[in-house]
Amino acid sequence: MEEKKLKWLFGGVWAILLLGAIFVWIKSGLSLQEVPYRLESQLEAFGLWKAASIYVLIYALRPFLLFPATLLTVSSGLLFGPLLGIFFTILGENASANVAFSVARWFGRDWVKKKSGESLHAWEGRLKANGLVTVLILRLLMLPFDAVNYGCGLTAVRHRDYAIGTFIGILPGLIAFVLLGGIGSAGAKNRLWLLIGSGVFLLLGILLARWIGHREKSASSA
Repeated sequence: MEEKKLKWLFGGVWAILLLGAIFVWIKSGLSLQEVPYRLESQLEAFGLWKAASIYVLIYALRPFLLFPATLLTVSSGLLFGPLLGIFFTILGENASANVAFSVARWFGRDWVKKKSGESLHAWEGRLKANGLVTVLILRLLMLPFDAVNYGCGLTAVRHRDYAIGTFIGILPGLIAFVLLGGIGSAGAKNRLWLLIGSGVFLLLGILLARWIGHREKSASSA
């Protein structure tokens, strides 16, 4: 009973924070396209490592405000350049994904288990047995980040499989968007290469997802 009250309290505080953030956002008049440049101007005064720590912390807490993850990923390339941007975004994006998964698992998993029928139980059993590959494909396809985070948290997929599948699966898309953001801080002669690299990693993620999907389908039908 105490845990149920705690969940209601948590949900209420979360709703208030989310509504407050939306109100502040509307009042600010800031467009989504301006976010990377505004973030750069705010963090550059802190120096590299302080700015990186703040960036990773913002990314880790981002799921509570449902702020678009892609914008923070692009901002990293602009803030830190391609190489350091990839490193810091790996830290922040994985932290963000696991925070969201853990919140969904604690907040709603018991409710889903109670409401699920036999068909859903059977599907969850297959998901639990093949969770890593499923999460890997979802990440490689670059489906909406928070939908995958919270959705997986509500299912029976093991946290270990989710974490590993996420860590590997987000890499192509992560690198692609960091490189895209890096164009803003790169010299003129490097911009074309960064754009080409971004496109290559986006395509690589989709092709890997299709290859793994076909392989799994062939294995299950054999």
